[in-house]
Amino acid sequence: MKKVPWLSIGILFASYATFSWFLTHWVSSEVGMAIAEWAVWAIVLFFTLMQALLLTTLFNGVKLFFRRWLKSDVGYFTLIMIGSLSVTGALVWFKMFGYVLVLVSAEILARLDLQNAQLNRWQSLAVLTLVSVAGLAVGWSARLTPLLLQIR
Repeated sequence: MKKVPWLSIGILFASYATFSWFLTHWVSSEVGMAIAEWAVWAIVLFFTLMQALLLTTLFNGVKLFFRRWLKSDVGYFTLIMIGSLSVTGALVWFKMFGYVLVLVSAEILARLDLQNAQLNRWQSLAVLTLVSVAGLAVGWSARLTPLLLQIR
């Protein structure tokens, strides 16, 4: 096994911590008041786990599914509709889209570095999941900082 890619793992951790800190303040603001906080965190955890799974263990199955799916006109039409909705969503929620794009990029970088370090898929899944969830926890715990400052 080669050296552990600390830089890419650190970037992944920092990107999830920053995203979590942003979400914590967004949900507590007036914009996010209409959305239940537990629902936002459930969606974020689901996104985190699915992204790690798709990049490690489920990648070949998803690639085969899309290859079969895009052989029909219905598949291409659906892809165009999903793509246009995604572009519209990215333009409407540009700031959130920027954070998600950074998360995806950091996770792909970490996955490639873990692959170069000769970790297998399950080890890479464990590292990506643990680092991502730890980053989310650190960003989420930033909401406790004002409470800790008031105790003094």
